[in-house]
Amino acid sequence: MQTALFPRPHQLPAAVADFVGREELLQSVVDRIIPFPQVVLLTGPVGTGKTTLAVHAAHRVANGHFPDGQLFVRLRGTTPYEVLGRFLTAFGLPAPGDFAARLSAYRDAVVRQSLLLVLDDATSVDQVKPLLPHAPGCAVLVTSRHTLKLPHVVEVGPLEPAQAMMLLGNQIGPDRLAAEDAGELVAASDCLPLAVRIAGAVLAARPHWPLSLLTGQLRESRLESLSHGGLSVRARLEETAGDLSPHARRLLGLLADVGVRRLPSWAPVAAFGDVRGQSAVDELVSAHLVSVRADGYAVPGLVREFAAGQSAAGEALRRVLGGWLYLLDQARTAVYGGDFSVVRGCSAREVVRPERLLRNDPREWLESERESLCDAVELAAAAGLDEPAWELAHRLVTLFETSSGFEGWQHTHDIALAACEKAGNRRGAAVLHCSLASLHISQSRYDLAHEMTLLAKDFFEDHDDLAGLGLVYRNLGIVARSSGELAAARRWYQRALAVYERFSDPVGEASVLQNLAQIDLYDGDQAGARERLSTALAACDGAGPARVLAQINYRLGKLLAVDGQHDEAFDVLTTALGLARAARDRRGESFVLYALGRNEFVRCRLDQARTLLREAAVICEATFDLVGAARARLELSRVHRACGEVQVADELEAAARAVYSEFGLKPVLGDLIFQP
Repeated sequence: MQTALFPRPHQLPAAVADFVGREELLQSVVDRIIPFPQVVLLTGPVGTGKTTLAVHAAHRVANGHFPDGQLFVRLRGTTPYEVLGRFLTAFGLPAPGDFAARLSAYRDAVVRQSLLLVLDDATSVDQVKPLLPHAPGCAVLVTSRHTLKLPHVVEVGPLEPAQAMMLLGNQIGPDRLAAEDAGELVAASDCLPLAVRIAGAVLAARPHWPLSLLTGQLRESRLESLSHGGLSVRARLEETAGDLSPHARRLLGLLADVGVRRLPSWAPVAAFGDVRGQSAVDELVSAHLVSVRADGYAVPGLVREFAAGQSAAGEALRRVLGGWLYLLDQARTAVYGGDFSVVRGCSAREVVRPERLLRNDPREWLESERESLCDAVELAAAAGLDEPAWELAHRLVTLFETSSGFEGWQHTHDIALAACEKAGNRRGAAVLHCSLASLHISQSRYDLAHEMTLLAKDFFEDHDDLAGLGLVYRNLGIVARSSGELAAARRWYQRALAVYERFSDPVGEASVLQNLAQIDLYDGDQAGARERLSTALAACDGAGPARVLAQINYRLGKLLAVDGQHDEAFDVLTTALGLARAARDRRGESFVLYALGRNEFVRCRLDQARTLLREAAVICEATFDLVGAARARLELSRVHRACGEVQVADELEAAARAVYSEFGLKPVLGDLIFQP
């Protein structure tokens, strides 16, 4: 049989006229086709323009490199048996009824030809393999929404925003595009060529519509709005979901209903409920319905909208939230040496594998997961899961208290508190009130701290809730000390100490003891202060959490300075500074720098004192501690005055005293208390 007598099929569809951008990607596809024989896969999510790109690449090389013709077929919904019959018919050959005979006839027909095959929208590698010509002059372009095991793979993603804007302008005209801001419209399309084309077609068919009208519809429901003239993003997603196994379809619905922007690596297994979640998420990744991030997964917005509400996701969300709680428990235990100074609820924990970063550096892990953890609080509250919501928020204080994350602290607690109040969860509300009081103390807003603590006090006392009472009494002691009510502060601290001793919480004991030592200093009882600080160190067993050890050494350094032992004070305060920095406790670091600056001033080391006090002020400003910054600057004014820099000293002192006046404060032994 003479192949020269075969018809030369030219089945490529017309290339779209408004193809924009992608020139570099297009050239990379062309470069992979030309050194045939070659099989190139274009893969990517729904709507990224894989077929358009493949057709453009095919037209660019068809005439010059494949003179015997081009074959094109959409594989979705077909079988290799059917496609082989079509190809044989295109060559003018009969199609045998037997599959093996068809395959043999096809291979005989193409063996000495130079052909380009475009196999569009393959759903599996089994659809593709029988169609590969295995001939030296042929090349094959395959497009698929799935990552198939083929020799050469080109990932096709969304357009760049400027390219998407250009594509929209080609459809509706540059004048109309320039008349309104189309940025939100393009963003709502996720810059997918299919979605942009649909939006452009809708607007082109309705020239009287302002762009803002379609943008508003997209805000309400993107999938319902992105449908026109037989083109539909939802329909494409339904096709892709139909390719999935039952396990993968179930997991997609669960992950969509969990609703977070980023899913940690352990979330699919937790959401699914067992290890089958891993193979299911691998399938979703292969189908480009879930994307892989460096530290987990993400479900794209349009996919999430499509799959949401298709599963009973309540338990999946509980399990994912339980995973976050389990990891937060691990982080807090690593930071504090145990589950100390925290109130525990009854939320179930989901045992998940801790990430390496959490094991190596729990504080860095907390910081890296800040956004996801705050999202988890919102998800729990939105789902009416008040118990996980307050536990998550309460445990996040481990992060917020050292990083001065006051905004996140307030935001997560407000959301969780609203959920608790709506559900009538009095204990959760009491814990959050107490935790908010600690936030206000960190911001020197002692009147609000007192108000919040009293809201929690009665509940914890009525229920003899020791974990809560320790926090309540400690907060009341701090508030009383801030107001100069030292006798009352001592009484509250002693009650807190009794609770922590009864509750066997050594970190709580150490924290209260170092505060009692400060009261002893105010009363001139240096011996009592020293004894309390020694007891606090013993309670921590010399190796407690760095933040608490820093506080104890800070108090001990101040005690030595009061005793006139300034060289010894410098050594102890330097130790405290190292501990505060190890704990990434910026607020604590500013306190120690201030104490070191005062100590260096007394030792007449003015340059060092100036440097330390300036650094303390800078940290206070960065953490929005206006009072701490004022205190550092007041001491700094003394240093400048001692250096003869009177004008600078006067300016610093005036600014500091203005802050004192605004907050109603006065200095006492280097600390600040409210005017009685």
